[in-house]
Amino acid sequence: MGGPTQESGNGFSPIEIGSITSAVAIVSVLLALVVLFLYTRKWNRTQGPTGKEVTVFTNIGVPLTFENVVLATGGFNASNCIGNGGFGATYKAEISPGIVVAIKRLSDGRFQGVQQFHAEIKTLGRLRHPNLVTLLGYQASDTEMFLIYNYLAGGNLEKFIQERSTRAVDWKVLHKIALDIARALAYLHDQCVPRVLHRDVKPSNILLDDDFNAYLSGFGLARLLGTSETHATTGVAGTFGYVAPEYALTCRVSDKADVYSYGIVLLELLSDKKALDPSFSSYGNGFNIVQWSCMLLRQGRAKEFFTAGLWDAGPHDDLVEVLHLAVVCTVDSLSTRPTMRQVVRRLKQLQPPSC
Repeated sequence: MGGPTQESGNGFSPIEIGSITSAVAIVSVLLALVVLFLYTRKWNRTQGPTGKEVTVFTNIGVPLTFENVVLATGGFNASNCIGNGGFGATYKAEISPGIVVAIKRLSDGRFQGVQQFHAEIKTLGRLRHPNLVTLLGYQASDTEMFLIYNYLAGGNLEKFIQERSTRAVDWKVLHKIALDIARALAYLHDQCVPRVLHRDVKPSNILLDDDFNAYLSGFGLARLLGTSETHATTGVAGTFGYVAPEYALTCRVSDKADVYSYGIVLLELLSDKKALDPSFSSYGNGFNIVQWSCMLLRQGRAKEFFTAGLWDAGPHDDLVEVLHLAVVCTVDSLSTRPTMRQVVRRLKQLQPPSC
């Protein structure tokens, strides 16, 4: 006959004790996993979208997902690229038949961190103005960042200026473009809290629709580099030829730096010259469109400044007044430069009759 079963002092056999210990260990592990899961889910909610999630600000009637964006751009294929800039490349993407968006894929290493990006971009997603390109949504992770904008079929102002010899010069159209962009900048400077400084106003960041309505793009991208101050000392963001001299020298930026850049764009819009046109080399090193316009005004030769046909298309006095306005936007004295609100007011006073 077998001996009696050994029991511990508390009446449990070794097998029973082992089973209880194993069960307790399993339950403890499961509880730890549940707690970890709940904590991770809560952290993700507070930290913003993760992985390949696309955050949408505006419903366009079809889903915007990481997968359909990549598919619509052909995997960000160069054949779908419609522009390149300091912050990255822009791609045309037909998400669904008849629904086209523009995807700005941001360059690696340009932004300080995903969480800061989320905080800044949500502020930009709330901006709404008739002359701002609409930010529809975005995606941001450690490996990929892109912004989704509405697509405008008219191209950009740089292309418009380059191709204007193929169309009749219309003073009303040029004036409208100038006023549209002035209104967009005035909104960013005066109606946004905190105010938004563009820091890269140039023709390629001004888009047009088929009716030549103008829309400012690229606004707020410099904020994603880490500043939201009204006046801030940062690395220079911008394009050579359009950057205000005080900004280039001191890295100190204000709304008046945008005013300077706007003045350069207005000078280009009125003339056949670029900010740093090769033809200026005959006047010496460093000669630019501001110096050229001032020289012609001093010499009473304003007519020579304007693009072919414009002098005959618009009232001479109004054209010269707009030229003076562009020049005063580019003076060295910040206190002398107008605000964009003042620019809007002056352009409205010089508005061509509608008929």
